[in-house]
Amino acid sequence: MATIKVTDQLPTNSADAMREFDDRYLAVYGIAQPPGWADDIGDLIETASPDVTFPIGLLSTKYQEFSGENRAKTLQEKDIRVKVAEYDAGYEARLIDLTTNVFAYQKWQQIPARFLAAEQRHRNAQVAAMLEAGTVGNSAIDGVPFFNASHPANPAEGTDVFSNYQASTKDVVSLVNIEAEATIMMGVLDENGQKLGIQPDTILVPTGKFLALTNLLKQDIVASTAGTATVRNPFLGVFNVVHVPELTDVNDWYLVDSKALSQGLTPWGMLRYQPAASLGLRHWDEDSDFFKNTGKIKVSSHIWYGFALLFPHAIRLVKGA
Repeated sequence: MATIKVTDQLPTNSADAMREFDDRYLAVYGIAQPPGWADDIGDLIETASPDVTFPIGLLSTKYQEFSGENRAKTLQEKDIRVKVAEYDAGYEARLIDLTTNVFAYQKWQQIPARFLAAEQRHRNAQVAAMLEAGTVGNSAIDGVPFFNASHPANPAEGTDVFSNYQASTKDVVSLVNIEAEATIMMGVLDENGQKLGIQPDTILVPTGKFLALTNLLKQDIVASTAGTATVRNPFLGVFNVVHVPELTDVNDWYLVDSKALSQGLTPWGMLRYQPAASLGLRHWDEDSDFFKNTGKIKVSSHIWYGFALLFPHAIRLVKGA
């Protein structure tokens, strides 16, 4: 952050203030930012339309002995339609403060970075809310709730099912519980009824469980699962614990296989639509009625996002205690 030390470096009018604001806004958005947890696990998809329909399919392949006839399966894809919604945030300031007060102008200069941070928090919050509502309604993939104990492995044919939901409450701060739930998750099936090869390596937890779980998994010596002796921690260095402050339930936790994400098994998608620049960042300067009525200038940032739950295979919800 630049530090202004002399008054003659302050803007003399709203045009100067807006010009530097725009420069900082473009600079901030042009720098690669570290991803948030929702970006790390889900897909952030740039789209040229505010209403998008795209095909989605698992495409698990299974070889069989050649019988003289070339086999071919249909893609069995389903369409997901996602409409983006418009969100906005803004700031206003008295022009006289920006042209005479060093500290007021420093705050004005910080706004572009605040917009960027707020946009990432918005993605996190929307995904967290979507996950917490995932036990009801219908998944876009197979017609059952996203977190469900009986997902059809192949919605088009077959009777095999798999689970990505544990309704019985289990505390995450327990190696026994983690082992049991991870083992169940490793049994997730592909559309051919075979084990998909899921192996969870990430645990998403709310604030109240983060430090306790982190400390448990860092311990070198722990009680055995039988509780009769101490042993080396079998999960030392195995799981990445991710703090999700946006979760409202203080106990629920989620197992994730981050390696499966590269196979296209992303649990959620985030569509970002970027319209014309004039619709994204809007100004009210000295020529605006707003300024004439208030003596203030204003900026408003508008973003367009759509969110959807996708594949249930690489994530598992465990109701916590």
